Formats: sequence, C-alpha cells, structure tokens
Amino acid sequence: MKNNIFQSLTVGLALSVLGLASCKKSDLELSGGPSTAGFSFTQSAASDTLPYPYVITFNNESEGEFLYQWNFGDNTALSSEKNPIHTYKVGGSFNVTLTTVGTNGNNSLTKVVAVSDACSNDFFNKLTNCTYGEWTWSNDGDAIRILAPDETSVYFAGAPANCQVDDVYRFGADGTFLYDANGQTFDVQAGYSCQAPKANSSSYKVVAKPGERPVILLAGLTAGVGRPFIGTTDVVEADKYTVMSYTSNTIVLRSIIEGSGGVILEVKLRKNEPLTLAEVKNILTGGSSRGWKLDPAPGANAITVGTEGNPAEYYGGGPLEPNCQIDDIYTFTSTDLLSYNANGSTFNGGNISPNYNCGSDRSYSNLNYTFGPVTGGAAGLALITIPQAPPATFIGTTDVPTENQYRIIDITPNRLILRAGNGSGVVFQFRFIPQ
Repeated sequence: MKNNIFQSLTVGLALSVLGLASCKKSDLELSGGPSTAGFSFTQSAASDTLPYPYVITFNNESEGEFLYQWNFGDNTALSSEKNPIHTYKVGGSFNVTLTTVGTNGNNSLTKVVAVSDACSNDFFNKLTNCTYGEWTWSNDGDAIRILAPDETSVYFAGAPANCQVDDVYRFGADGTFLYDANGQTFDVQAGYSCQAPKANSSSYKVVAKPGERPVILLAGLTAGVGRPFIGTTDVVEADKYTVMSYTSNTIVLRSIIEGSGGVILEVKLRKNEPLTLAEVKNILTGGSSRGWKLDPAPGANAITVGTEGNPAEYYGGGPLEPNCQIDDIYTFTSTDLLSYNANGSTFNGGNISPNYNCGSDRSYSNLNYTFGPVTGGAAGLALITIPQAPPATFIGTTDVPTENQYRIIDITPNRLILRAGNGSGVVFQFRFIPQ
C-alpha cells in the first residue's frame, strides 16, 4: 500500500513540474535550479549493404534534469531514454528536440540532424541517381568479354546481339530491380538465340565495404524459372557482380561463370539516356565513314510499311530480294556525304516498272545530306534529309515518301533503324546492320 502511494506521488510531482514550469517563483517555491538541455550525436551505418538505414546515437549532455523526452523529427514515437539510439529509415535533415525536466522547471533544445543514407555512397549515388537509374548496353565493340580465370587470355570479345542492345536494367534507390527486355532476351541457355523475355530478379543489394570494390547482389527470382542476371543470361556464382570501374555514365561489371572453373564474364553498361546529336552522328559515320546494309537475317523484316503508330501496319516485312537488295550499301561520312552502291542492280519499288523486281543500277556518289534534330514532335533521335525526290535519290527503297526525310529511330554500332516519312502519312521503316 505504501509503495503504491509513493509511485502515485512521484508521477504526480513530475506532471506538476511540467505544468507549473512557467509559474513565477513567488507562486510556488521549489528547491534546486532549472534543467539545461544539451546533447550531441554520432552517426554510423546500420550495415555495409545498401540501401541501408543509418543509426544515430544521441549523447545526453543535459544538466539538472531527472526526466527526458526526445522527438526525433521523423514522426516516430517519442522516447524517454537518457541516451537513445535511433534508426532513420531515410536520409535527410531532421529537427530533433530534447526536452528535460529538473526540480525547478523544464528546458528544450532543438538541433538539426543531417542523416546520410545510401546515396552518400558514390557508387550507389551514380547507380540510382538517388531515385532510380536505368542502364543499357555499352556501344563499345567489346561490351561483352569472356576471360580466362587468370585473365591472361580473352576467349571472346564482342558487341551484344541485336535483341540485347535494347535491354534496360533499372536500379531503384529503394533496392528494387527491374529488367525490361523490350521484346526479346538473348538467351544463353537456349543456344545463344533471341527468345521471349526471361524472368529476372525484383530486388538487389550493393555491398560497399571500405577499401573494396562495390558488389551488386541480385535476389532470387520471385516468379518464373532460371537465375537472375545483368547483361548476359550466363549463370554466375552467387548472383554476384563486382564493379570493376564506374563513372556517372558507365559501369564495368565482372562475375564468375558458375561451374566454369573460374572463367570470368565482363559486361559494360551505359546510362540509358538519349544520345546527343554528335553521338548519333559519330555512330552513323563511325567517326569518318561507315557503310550500312539492309539486315538480311531471317525474320529481321528489314523493310516494313505502315503508319507512325504502327510502322508495319501495311506490310510486315519479309525476306530481301537476294539478287539485288542484300548487296546494297549506303555509306555515310562525317562530312555529310552519302553514297549508294547498288552493286549492279536496284530493287524497284512500287513507283518503277517492273514493280518489285530487280531493275537497273541506281547508284549515286557523294550526295550532300543534311543532318540535324527531329522537329514537329515526331519520333527519332536525328533527321537525315537528302536532296531531290525519289527515285532519283533514296535510302532503302525507291518508293519512299517524296520529302526524302529519314528519322533515326535507334542506332548502335551494330544496328540502325531508319523511318522514312515525316510521320503524318505512310512511313517506311528500315533495319540496317554495318557493312
């Protein structure tokens, strides 16, 4: 009974002190002086695996107090601990307030606590842009390399396949991972061929230990079958990719192919951002001069005809004429000259008789073309305009729209997609590969 009465008196006294802190001394005489709130804090990472929260250790430096109340500024519960440890789920600036109670009044102190998060790590910052970052294949000719375990031999070096170059890997600052095949996945397990999109991981972690290279770890699949991947679908040990080098726009990743005895897979990625006009032209011309030909691969559908919304609406494509289309070469130079070599015969379009048959050679040389941005809201990375009306000059087929404009829809060192037409009528779309 006595203990209960004592506890009630203690709680009542504490509440009375808080409520009477603003009263004048003449109203109520209390012994002792007012409390003085004070604190410092230190920050440490909760883990070396990103994205991670940060832990703040608060050190109470108050004087004359016997009760404490902490408001951490992140809408979490108040704390009455003397030296609390608080974990912030996100980074940012937080107004932290410590209120102390002494025998002769209460006192509060507010400090701004700047909490770092995973984005304070340079690699994670560049990978995710602190929101999300999208990455695709590098345009380099050795974007894929296979190395001997001791790195003394290069077993393979080359560019990604046509159905790989548009793959996009999205890394979220919250640890989410998204793979967009944009139509097809180049499947190592299916005989190195283009297949339906493969399932991939939905989350990832970055291990960032001081003095060591960052490592990307993919989580297992939550749906579908197979193993997660970045770049190629090779199964790699522990689903682990070591970051060999990186900038704001490039990443080189290495991993060990599982069951290979240590064979190294290396892939190069670039930030998935629109190419500049200068970059587009450099790929188009190879920096000086580059020849392109219609893609003769089965199923490539190198020529389609349709509308801007559906470029294959009227004609979905088919095989090229082997006697007069597969050897056509279009060469672009950095000095804005275009040459067409028909190699003996040109395929007639619907505007030349006999229609859709091999006809006379319509080659031309060193034709001045205009290269610039796409205007009017139509799709494309750049616009190529050549003089005269078809069939005097043309790219792809003789019966393209008369404005003789060609928008570069997509371009890499091993693929060029041109769309003839200004977008308001019939369009012809062409798929080229380097000569």
